[in-house]
Amino acid sequence: MFYHILIIFIIVTWHELGHFFMAKSFNWEIRRITLWIFGGVMETDEHLNKPLNEQFLVTIAGPVQHLLIFLIILLLKQTTLLLPEHLAFAYQYNLLILFFNFLPIWPLDGGKLLSFIFHIVSPFKRAHQYTLIFSFMSIFIFLICMIKWSQALVNVAVLITFLFWENKLEWKRRLYVYQRFLLARMNQHIKEKKMQPLLFLSHVKLKSVFEHFYLNKFHPILIRDKQIITSELDCLNYYFNQGQYHATLSDLTQQTKK
Repeated sequence: MFYHILIIFIIVTWHELGHFFMAKSFNWEIRRITLWIFGGVMETDEHLNKPLNEQFLVTIAGPVQHLLIFLIILLLKQTTLLLPEHLAFAYQYNLLILFFNFLPIWPLDGGKLLSFIFHIVSPFKRAHQYTLIFSFMSIFIFLICMIKWSQALVNVAVLITFLFWENKLEWKRRLYVYQRFLLARMNQHIKEKKMQPLLFLSHVKLKSVFEHFYLNKFHPILIRDKQIITSELDCLNYYFNQGQYHATLSDLTQQTKK
């Protein structure tokens, strides 16, 4: 039992350290790492506010560690350092946690990879909501499958409770995540983002304009009926720094003329 717990702890820790060191290489701020018997969670406010390539590398850095662990297990089989049953347990649990982490459930690695896909095809606000909705559906399907197969129901109950609670918390804070995304855009470098113009009429409110913003894309704002081009930074500054929470694009253009 001691060796089994030690093996699980090493695998879980190794996985999270993969995320940690990759995040630190991009100078991300890490709040904490929580380790569970079935996995771990690295908590950071940087997710969803960094370039997609950084988010992808930080996310995939965890699962990649399992390939390294498989290699080490194969090397250890050529020695007598560990008993065969301990190596078999390490192989089995390493495979299990790798499979589990690729489930499309937030905040598992599979859920984050799914989030990247939604962010490529949808604006930020909708992409985040789609991720959580799909995650809730995946939790339900996972529960039904485990009940049908009658596999480790006590362990599954603990996992489902944890995942459901994490998703519930993320759903409750989705507006905070969205506001944080908008505030972060004011400090990001435009040259690092692709250009995608957005077309609106002047009566459209700024908060409706923001709902069309994509992650890692810069949006020139074209006001069709006034034949005016403005930038997303002007809209964000007018909205947040001047407190114009109910302003329209027309209000912004009039303020600019003054």
